[in-house]
Amino acid sequence: MTSLTRTLGALVLTAAAGFSLAACSTDASGAPAPSTSASSPAKPTKGKAKPLPAGESRVAGTVSTVSATQLVVTKKDGSTETLTTDSTTKIEGGPVQQGQRVTAIVKGEQALSVRVAQPHPSSGAPTSSAAPTTTPSS
Repeated sequence: MTSLTRTLGALVLTAAAGFSLAACSTDASGAPAPSTSASSPAKPTKGKAKPLPAGESRVAGTVSTVSATQLVVTKKDGSTETLTTDSTTKIEGGPVQQGQRVTAIVKGEQALSVRVAQPHPSSGAPTSSAAPTTTPSS
């Protein structure tokens, strides 16, 4: 009987400790305190795209041809997507040109928005437009 009493006592202490920890995770108003665990970051991580509404999809790749009403994008896998553009297509990041990386939100074949990727400074593009300076020799 003593071992049963000790086992029950241990279970009661374990449960009490669990309730104490749960009580510590609330703020003064009784609302749950924000979690600080590493498994749930406070900010969305870069590269995680938001879910799209039903019927819409993302097309990312390099622009192979551009016209007034169409945009052909070559994806990483080598396949191409021909997207229809019109006055309602939202363009972000500058005018679309051949060779640029883009991400488009499409519904069917209609491009709803096209985001032009900005070149990274490490890609060889100049980071400054300042003219080089020379030191006069004496």
